[in-house]
Amino acid sequence: MLATQQILCDRYKLKKQLGKNPGRQTWLAEDISTESKKLVIVKLLAVSPLTDWQELKLFEREAKVLANLNHPKIPQYLDYFSIDEQASTGLIWFGLAQKYIPGNSLQEILNQGRKFYPPEVRSFAIQILEILIYLHELSPPVLHRDIKPSNLVLGKDRKIYLVDFGAVQDKAKAEGVTFTVVGTNGYVPPEQLWGKAVPASDLYALGATLIHLLTGISPADLTQQTKIKFTDRILFIPSFTGWLEKLTEPAAEKRFNSAREALKALKEPAIVRTNFPGSSYINLNKPVNYGRLLFLSFSGIVLSCFIVFGIVYTFVNSIDTPEHLQDKID
Repeated sequence: MLATQQILCDRYKLKKQLGKNPGRQTWLAEDISTESKKLVIVKLLAVSPLTDWQELKLFEREAKVLANLNHPKIPQYLDYFSIDEQASTGLIWFGLAQKYIPGNSLQEILNQGRKFYPPEVRSFAIQILEILIYLHELSPPVLHRDIKPSNLVLGKDRKIYLVDFGAVQDKAKAEGVTFTVVGTNGYVPPEQLWGKAVPASDLYALGATLIHLLTGISPADLTQQTKIKFTDRILFIPSFTGWLEKLTEPAAEKRFNSAREALKALKEPAIVRTNFPGSSYINLNKPVNYGRLLFLSFSGIVLSCFIVFGIVYTFVNSIDTPEHLQDKID
């Protein structure tokens, strides 16, 4: 089995295993071929005679697609390789190396109990849509097919990165071509469950992800009769709510026609109600000073207390005591 400090292909020194899947491992490693021993991410797939060859097909597809991508918000492809482990195990490991992005996935942040506010979520949406515009406008289009909080990394630079292209698909030009069913429950749209993904499928997954960030609840745990029910859990005016609802329409043809169209609609002036006590609305197109909002909220609470105290004090002092009434009688 693979172990910490093991060196693969005379180049990658394994430092820390990320995740616990024994047959599909992800490691933080050092590229010892570089002078600075740069940190990289190495994804490894164990292949044996009993392996589902569809897994290897998806892994090879991921490497092939990543090798042809060039976007600052997608971790750079570095290498694809294979290694034989001990002959007794009968395992061959296929490896994929990518640039390491320091940061945490949005799922990790959610797991810490962190709440995301509307202006943050809007910023994330814009960045992700810009990545999708790049992917979907390639020829042929590239579909991610598994957008969710765990596949979005908030870097130390506060930028969003799209990772894990294990479900990626080069969209065939011919109509009627079916694809492997991949995706994650709650984020995957109906047409993808039927085995046919389209660019709008990524838009649905993005919408479900944004709803998760805003509500703190996985879309799989929200009521889904004909569509995701979320409006009773967040305070929005119709413009932004409508945008999210259109993004998560069950029928692909009812969603935005493209990531570019969705981005244009998102950038239209929109005002969103916040959850801060004592506040009303935030313009999503302007930067938000959270310190000022908290100060104003606190000030509003203090002012309310003074008003209530004044009313009570006035009322109490207006009541005639028995002594006062006796004086009036005399």
